[in-house]
Amino acid sequence: MTAEEKIARVREFRLIDDVFFEVFVEDKEACQEILQVILGEDELTVFDVVVQSSKRNIYGRSVRLDALCTLGNGKKCNIEVQRADDDDHFRRVRFNASSITVKDSDVGERFERILDLYMVYISEHDFIGGAHTIYHVDKVIRETGELVDDGLYEVYVNTKIKDGSKVSDLMECFIQREIVDHKEFPAISKRVRELKTTEGGAGGCVIL
Repeated sequence: MTAEEKIARVREFRLIDDVFFEVFVEDKEACQEILQVILGEDELTVFDVVVQSSKRNIYGRSVRLDALCTLGNGKKCNIEVQRADDDDHFRRVRFNASSITVKDSDVGERFERILDLYMVYISEHDFIGGAHTIYHVDKVIRETGELVDDGLYEVYVNTKIKDGSKVSDLMECFIQREIVDHKEFPAISKRVRELKTTEGGAGGCVIL
């Protein structure tokens, strides 16, 4: 396949496609821009990104993680993109979060020191069905209505629902094949353009 043919193929990819997203999030600034919008923290920084790492739990089953970020405050954030709509998404997130927590914990470590972890799950479909672009899942004590903070934070975002919010505008970036310069998302636009117009950028995408 020539360089021109490869670039032409890469131009068909979208951010919601994991093969493209895997290469895209190697750019910390672009990854940071995504998390600032989804988590609603303009000052959030991304210190490090590990792309498509394999975490193995104590029973031997491994899990593939799209992008595991270390934030500037030391907390972890896993970002996963998912096009399929034929799985139990909540249990998938639960399993991935458990695998990350076990892998990143030391023997004898006090539970109060277990890492704080954000699970950001970006799906093509609104599988929750509430007609929202973004959902935050909290743990609540049924009898008192009190929120439980155990250090795990689950955020579900989808590209299906358009509600005019900044998060919805961000999700539009995930389903576009063409190159669009978004003034709100300069780092994302720059990274997409780099991957879709240069041989070096396209070279990082695995084309089957």
